[in-house]
Amino acid sequence: MRTYAGRILIRVPGEVHKELAREAFESGRSINQLCLEAIMARKALSGYDPWKAIEEIWAQNRKAKPRRVGSDILKAISEVRRAR
Repeated sequence: MRTYAGRILIRVPGEVHKELAREAFESGRSINQLCLEAIMARKALSGYDPWKAIEEIWAQNRKAKPRRVGSDILKAISEVRRAR
């Protein structure tokens, strides 16, 4: 069985590196942490079909009033931002 050191070297264009460095600095994280989060998000979302999810949500909420749905979405966004 093969063992892995946990290190991956990737090459990116200079502009991408610059953007990552800026984002890392502004968020107080490392470039490594940002890349790890992106990889973990990709793994978590593999097999996820957003269009199917949207159809399921609409099917479950056909009787919901559009204003209510809009206010619920804004409330959810606010809660996510506060949790950061």
